[in-house]
Amino acid sequence: MGKHAYLIIANRNPNQLNLLLKTIDDSRNDIYLLIDKKSINNFNRIFKPRYSILTMVDPLNIFWGDYSLISAELRLFSVAKSGNYDYYHLLSGLDLPLVNQDIIHSFFDKYPNKEFITYSAALSSKQLSTRLHKYHFTNSFRTQNKLLKCYHKIEFKLYSKLPEKNIDLDKLSFGSNWVSLDDELVSDLVKHKDLIYDLYHRGFLVDEVFIPTFINMYPKYKKKIFYSKSVTDKPNEFQGNLRYINWWDGTPYIL
Repeated sequence: MGKHAYLIIANRNPNQLNLLLKTIDDSRNDIYLLIDKKSINNFNRIFKPRYSILTMVDPLNIFWGDYSLISAELRLFSVAKSGNYDYYHLLSGLDLPLVNQDIIHSFFDKYPNKEFITYSAALSSKQLSTRLHKYHFTNSFRTQNKLLKCYHKIEFKLYSKLPEKNIDLDKLSFGSNWVSLDDELVSDLVKHKDLIYDLYHRGFLVDEVFIPTFINMYPKYKKKIFYSKSVTDKPNEFQGNLRYINWWDGTPYIL
């Protein structure tokens, strides 16, 4: 029976985060929590697990659409890596498990050394390549500043005519950044963090690109994907990362 690491990025709703921590508090799990630095004062009371070891990872300023989310994910992977877990589950602080820990562990024991990730068919490789360009003012994608909004529209339109050439288009893919990965892949992501930085650090919405594309770059991981069929965000599709994310009723829909 293997040990799992739950890696959580939180930025709001402290009560929901505490409920999440309670539901994954289990001797078979360790928990790693990174809180958005801008929201740290909202998390004064954090549930103290009785059975899991909770590690607070250094906070980081995280901005929508910006490379900072990849930085947060890699920071969690790097800190947790020393535990050599069977699986690393990357979660938002707004997530909740739909089944208990016995069912979760039984499932992953049945499917060892697999990668659970959702690929999306919504965008072409050429469209994805526009995300890899060197955008300016990258932490301001979600802004009320009209001048910056206008600037980003012009920038994006220009880049759509000039595909990024730092990576082969046939390697580009994207999907949900919330994944469950085995120790081998997590170790390789940490090992290649400089390459990941070089490819994505000035990009737009690159958190949805870097893990699917990394897997495409290293075919041995492609063979380990549990379910590789791309989704189109429609009801009843199987989501390979084992998350139920409803995009067809919202952006995404809050259950």
